[in-house]
Amino acid sequence: MKVRLFATLRDVSGVAEMDVAPAGGRVRDVLQALVERHPALQAELFQPDGSLKPLVQVLVNGRNIHFTGGLETPVGEGDAIAVFPPVAGG
Repeated sequence: MKVRLFATLRDVSGVAEMDVAPAGGRVRDVLQALVERHPALQAELFQPDGSLKPLVQVLVNGRNIHFTGGLETPVGEGDAIAVFPPVAGG
C-alpha cells in the first residue's frame, strides 16, 4: 500500500511516499513498519504508551482513522494512507 508523509514527517524520514507491506492488516501495523524503516518517526508519531500522538492525523483512503477505529482501523493492499504531523499557524 502507498503511504504518504507530510511536512516534518517527510523531513524526519527523508521520503515523501513509500510502499509498505505491513505484517498485519491494521493502521498500527503500517505505522510500525514505517518506524522500522525510519526509527526517528517513533517519537514523531507515538506517545511512550504506544498510542498515537493526539495531533497526528492519519487518513486511510481520505477518511480520518479517528472515525474508523483509530490504530485498529483495517487496511488492505490497495489502500492509500496519508500521515500528517501537528500543524500550526495562521
